[in-house]
Amino acid sequence: MFVYKFGGSVLKDAGGVRAAAGMVKKAGTALTVVVSAFGKTTNALEEIAGMTWRQEKGTEEKLQALRGYHLQIIRDLFGEKSIAEAKAEEIFYDLEGLLKIPPGNTAEKWYDAVVSFGELLSGVIVGEAFRQEGIPLTEVDVRQVIITDDHYRQARVIPEITAKKIKEAFGKEEGVSLTQGYIAATEEGVPTTLGREGSDYTAALLGSVLGAEKVVLWKDVPGVMNADPAVDKEAVHLPGISYQEAAEMAFYGARVIHPKTIKPLVNSHIPLVVRGLFSPGNEGTIIWDLEEMVRHVPVFIRKERQLLLSVFPRDYSFILNKHLEDLFGLFREWRLNISLIQISAISVSFCIDDPGALFMDRVKILQEKYEVYFNRDTELWTFRHYEEGVLRKKMQGCLTLVEQRTRLTAQYVIKRI
Repeated sequence: MFVYKFGGSVLKDAGGVRAAAGMVKKAGTALTVVVSAFGKTTNALEEIAGMTWRQEKGTEEKLQALRGYHLQIIRDLFGEKSIAEAKAEEIFYDLEGLLKIPPGNTAEKWYDAVVSFGELLSGVIVGEAFRQEGIPLTEVDVRQVIITDDHYRQARVIPEITAKKIKEAFGKEEGVSLTQGYIAATEEGVPTTLGREGSDYTAALLGSVLGAEKVVLWKDVPGVMNADPAVDKEAVHLPGISYQEAAEMAFYGARVIHPKTIKPLVNSHIPLVVRGLFSPGNEGTIIWDLEEMVRHVPVFIRKERQLLLSVFPRDYSFILNKHLEDLFGLFREWRLNISLIQISAISVSFCIDDPGALFMDRVKILQEKYEVYFNRDTELWTFRHYEEGVLRKKMQGCLTLVEQRTRLTAQYVIKRI
């Protein structure tokens, strides 16, 4: 049995949906298929949620644009007045109802409920497309299978309950099981999410519990590259890397792999394959118990939408464990993802994923105890197996705010000039 995951970058139009259906038909084995939201749908829902929360104008226009995008894909696939269109309209009706309910003091909980609609839509549309192609299909609502705590936006899976439910819902000897990635629910049925790009993690969890032969992530690139080919024309394909290297790259922001994906597969000794849906002749990249990747291939990872936050005790005392315990406790409560930390005698700086609309409220709380400074619209650049010449070339035209180096890794928080 294989697990296939199709990402939003390939499921962005009718052609991508058809290509996914074609690949499933070719598999010739029992499959569990995980789908992400189409294209940039999660980004759009996140923006709609933020605008609604801030009571800004223009929310209805953005919602209608999102509806139009999905309806165009549906009509390209099925024509007018299809079952898929009727199901999608029901989902949009529910979404509109949710957006009319003020989030109040439960913004993260409300956020997870809103952004979950992207995967609900893709699941319905892909399911109907598979049926149209004659694929024997069982649909599973992943929110009834992957059970988490209530750590909204970065929910933690409850392993024992989840494993039991996965075995009950999946693992058939033939046919295709279709489900959604990224989303989950608490034991009480409240929607949660596993963190941005979490569909990879969903696929890894399913593969680990079901004992899959392999997990395949179908992307719009031919495999794992040593840099983002969209921004680096010299990027090269890596045919194979170790679990350890993949975990490092994912943690530092390589978008081709979700940070949580590796651990379930390591535990079950299952290979992860990253392949290009539109480059079928390429075997992709295998991530497994391999030797460390060739050291002379430098890897460049750019993590966008970062925020550099610097905190000083008001009395300019030394940064002590009590300060760090206080700050880490707040960050945990606020679900802030820390990418890098730098400590000096009287300050500590954090590079974090920008939390968007909620950030200024967090700053006001920090200012009760600390002097606070921050830079938004920054990027975290990470170089694995770096070379000095590569660093100098890449850093031209950038303002360096923080620099850290180890034997294998150089990291910079930068702002473009």
